[in-house]
Amino acid sequence: MRFAFVGLALLAGAVHAQPAFPTKPVRIVVPYAPGGGTDIISRTIAQKLGESWGQTVFVENRAGANGITGTDLVVKSPPDGHNLVVVVAAHVINPSLQTKMPFDPVADMAPVTLIAQSPWVIVVIPSLPTTLKEFVAYAKANPGKLRFGSSEPSSRLAGEQFKQLAGINLEHIPYKGGSQIMTDMLGGQIETGFTSTLTVLQHYKSGKLRVIAVAGKARHPSMPDVPTAIEAGYPDYETYAWYGMYAPKGTPRETVSRIQQEIARIVRQPDMQERLGQFGAEPIASTPENFAAFTKSEHDKFARLIKAAGIQPE
Repeated sequence: MRFAFVGLALLAGAVHAQPAFPTKPVRIVVPYAPGGGTDIISRTIAQKLGESWGQTVFVENRAGANGITGTDLVVKSPPDGHNLVVVVAAHVINPSLQTKMPFDPVADMAPVTLIAQSPWVIVVIPSLPTTLKEFVAYAKANPGKLRFGSSEPSSRLAGEQFKQLAGINLEHIPYKGGSQIMTDMLGGQIETGFTSTLTVLQHYKSGKLRVIAVAGKARHPSMPDVPTAIEAGYPDYETYAWYGMYAPKGTPRETVSRIQQEIARIVRQPDMQERLGQFGAEPIASTPENFAAFTKSEHDKFARLIKAAGIQPE
């Protein structure tokens, strides 16, 4: 009996030693301007976390340097779970595009969860071929004559990745937003774009622009007649826009797990799935371990793409 009491006492002590969370307001930093997909998704999650925890959970926008400014703020915050950041793929692309980084996006962060992801799509003007293989043949017959638009680093690299896989030469035209790409495609200034399903959806439905491939494992429910690049003969072309949450390095594992479990519960709710669907995104809510592996894989993939494309850091 004495040993049983000792065992119970040790167990009670271990439970008691786990850090309480949350003990004060939780800040979710969005390192981008208000109103975008990352901001809207983060605010929805913050509201639901606050309701669940009975504690204030608020979003703070700290835009700048393609997400670096706000993320650095969280990296340097106390590692207790009360400071979180929601980022997109640029988080792991930045080190390959910047000559100086104030933090390592893999080593200096505690991955919490991959919240959701959405495949990039390949969009062309109606006068171009109607299938992906025909488009590639046309591009090979007209090297350097086709221009593709991208709105940020990960959509540009979606284009660069396909160029490398298909062996074609497309001229890159940078834009500050997906809507500007659509405007110039409709006006004939550029011929193709690598963008999100949400950005192109209304033009796809109207027939003013054509989506010739989805860069995901499966067809997208908003455009079920559009084949994946895998179906079209490019089995290695799979790339996504994604939203992920991190905490500062050193945040207790129990705290990270609790946050992840709450987000997994939240993204399964019908209203949250509907909200994510508005952005063409699929809920994921991966474990911290799986998200850590995903982060490293994405970081390495983009580094290889940038080197192969000859893109120089600034």
